[in-house]
Amino acid sequence: MRVFDIGTREDGRPPDGRVLTVPNLLSLARLLVLPLLWADLVGGRFGRALVILGVSAATDWFDGYLARRLDQRTRLGELLDPLGDRLLLLVAGVGLVTAGVLPWWPVVLLVAREGTVGLAGAVLVARGRAVPATSRLGKAATFGLLWALPLLLGAAWLGEGAEAPQPALAAVGWTALLVNLALSYATAVGYARAARRGGG
Repeated sequence: MRVFDIGTREDGRPPDGRVLTVPNLLSLARLLVLPLLWADLVGGRFGRALVILGVSAATDWFDGYLARRLDQRTRLGELLDPLGDRLLLLVAGVGLVTAGVLPWWPVVLLVAREGTVGLAGAVLVARGRAVPATSRLGKAATFGLLWALPLLLGAAWLGEGAEAPQPALAAVGWTALLVNLALSYATAVGYARAARRGGG
């Protein structure tokens, strides 16, 4: 079963220059709610933060699905979607650390990975070379990370706060976080090899 594009097919057509599309609006909405998510996390309003984070994580799949389903793949969307993913992970991760839900080290690993991949992509573009396409494994890792954080937040909300989270949900969240962090680093290695091959 295909997780990220159920019921769709790639037709090989390149993205176009449209701006006002449903997927782009979803990606933009994901960016606009980040200040509210941050305020709720650092303010200890875990219930509302959980709703915002869960809905935002769901739009990561939904905007890509709609882009293909409605034939609305755009150049702007190809920028907004990964930008929204990275900023959501950053804001949610640092917010969870600030709220005491997460220790600092998983977020440092996440930021280091995303920063390195982003910088490497910028260098490739500056040199006039193509950036390796995002792999299905890379999409799966991002999807998993985007759901690991709500699970951990939900564990704190359903338990007795950050100090005593609900144990079963916390275990699932930690497993998802660690597995998908490892996958994200594995895909970064794959991107580096693809870029090296592309450089000849």
